[in-house]
Amino acid sequence: MQAMDFMLGAGSKLKDIPERAGYDRVLLGITTADGKDYTLLRSIDGGSFRRFDGLLKDSPTDKKAGKTMSTVHTTDNYNNLSHWLLQEIGLDKKDILFNSKTGKTRTLGFRALAHLCVIIYPKITQAISPLYDGQYHDYTREYGVFKLLLTGVDDSALTPETAAELEVAIPVSRPPVRPEALEQMIYGYEEELAKFTDNPDGLDKEETDIEEDLGKLETSLKVMEGTISNTSKQRKVVYDRFATLTARRDEITELHQRFRLLDAQYTNDIKRLLAIEESGQFFVLRDPMACPLCGAQPEGQHHDAACDGNVAAVTKAAAAEIAKIRTLQSELHETVTALSTEQVEVIRERGTLDGELKDYQQQIDTALSPDFSDTRKKHAALIEKRSTVQQAAALFKRIRILKRRLDEPTLTLPPPEKLEEKDGPAAVEQYISKSVLREFSQTVEKVLNEWHFPDATDVYFDEVQRDVVIGGRPRGSRGAGLCAITYSAFTIALFEYCRSRNMPHPGFVVLDSPLIAYKEPKIDDEGISGTDLKPRFYQHLEAFAGDQQIFIVDNTEPPADFLLKATHFTKNPTIPRYGLFPPRQKPQ
Repeated sequence: MQAMDFMLGAGSKLKDIPERAGYDRVLLGITTADGKDYTLLRSIDGGSFRRFDGLLKDSPTDKKAGKTMSTVHTTDNYNNLSHWLLQEIGLDKKDILFNSKTGKTRTLGFRALAHLCVIIYPKITQAISPLYDGQYHDYTREYGVFKLLLTGVDDSALTPETAAELEVAIPVSRPPVRPEALEQMIYGYEEELAKFTDNPDGLDKEETDIEEDLGKLETSLKVMEGTISNTSKQRKVVYDRFATLTARRDEITELHQRFRLLDAQYTNDIKRLLAIEESGQFFVLRDPMACPLCGAQPEGQHHDAACDGNVAAVTKAAAAEIAKIRTLQSELHETVTALSTEQVEVIRERGTLDGELKDYQQQIDTALSPDFSDTRKKHAALIEKRSTVQQAAALFKRIRILKRRLDEPTLTLPPPEKLEEKDGPAAVEQYISKSVLREFSQTVEKVLNEWHFPDATDVYFDEVQRDVVIGGRPRGSRGAGLCAITYSAFTIALFEYCRSRNMPHPGFVVLDSPLIAYKEPKIDDEGISGTDLKPRFYQHLEAFAGDQQIFIVDNTEPPADFLLKATHFTKNPTIPRYGLFPPRQKPQ
């Protein structure tokens, strides 16, 4: 996920993980809406991009090849990645409101869109609106981007306030958080923490125990997977030889059929030539008569001269041809005998290999015993449990921080200064039509119903919180697992809203761990007991994607029907696929 975001212009560096050692560049293939293929290349340490035509798997050796593009979005130099991506999307040269008080605008950059299509964990579990990327001072701009995607209208019509007009504006002072607000936040976090654990002080030990159990299971899985891998490799070698022998057997059978036809042809030719030879001998013994070929009378025939009807020559030629054909037929019989011998050997060896294939298959079936399946299920369950424990630990940490803040002395605000009674500039309204917001909310509701999300009725957009309310309950008021699912629905609905109306959109969505924080429902667990949300989630997205791409990156195992369609990063060098990075070859 970070690698994809990095190649879309993110400023943050890639993590320093052991797997990236030995690599110095990243390649990302992009197909645009008009069907053209491009490849972006960037150093793993950051810096500018190089863009090449076509989809490349190796970087060109010519350092002058490709087009260099800056990572910085600026209107002074349009030779940058952001400008090119926005140009391909259809959102280039759009102005977005940056400060609602001053009316100041800024040119839209691709990074202002990226958080609406590339959702990285744990952001997907956040309770605040999916429109916001986390920075308070960007809220105005981020809502302006949402408005642009829904309506297609930017803020280029705005005229900012002048400096003289701003002098009379009332200064904004941000009061400290009130104790009752802190207490309310603590209460909310404690209520959410109670859903995860009854013993928050033991979370660290619980996580350590889970890590130890995971280590043991991973070792066991590696042994089992290694056995399956080795057996599969041996079986493949045998199967390749078996397939070669099968092809050779079929080839010999076909040659036998052809050679039988050829042998029959040789026999017919010999019979025909023998007839000619015998006829010539009878012709020599006949009484003198007119030549049957040239019509010459006996007295006018010159037997010592060359003639097309020279019977002796014809008879001699027929005999020579008979000898030649018999030689070819003899060689043919030898070839057929050799093929028959080879066919017997091929059938014998093929039978032996067939027995070996059955033995290998039995070994694989034995390795794929219920124990292997149970171990994988336990491993997946521990992964989900670890995620839950980590979320609980994060909540517990927030609670302790808030309690420390609550114990701090409350600052008293100085009395406000008296200002001249002059009206300051009015804040710019970021207006989105009620009908547009209603249609977007209906799209969110449709997506949630496709996933069989419970009580997904009466979905509407709260313009104060700038988020959807589902079944009378704010989207962010649920646990982290359901927040991740509703966050995903919001993102997918925005994609569908733009796509169905031919409105500009990046054209893809990447969701990081939308289901890892979601646990299977228990009785009365937020009204989701008995739902088939997880399989419906995958089924809907598979049909929904169409010509576009929906990437799901998750540590939970998808339903059985989707296992063959998923790419499994095993972290086992003997079983494809190891990971985003192939395993390094250790020095001997």
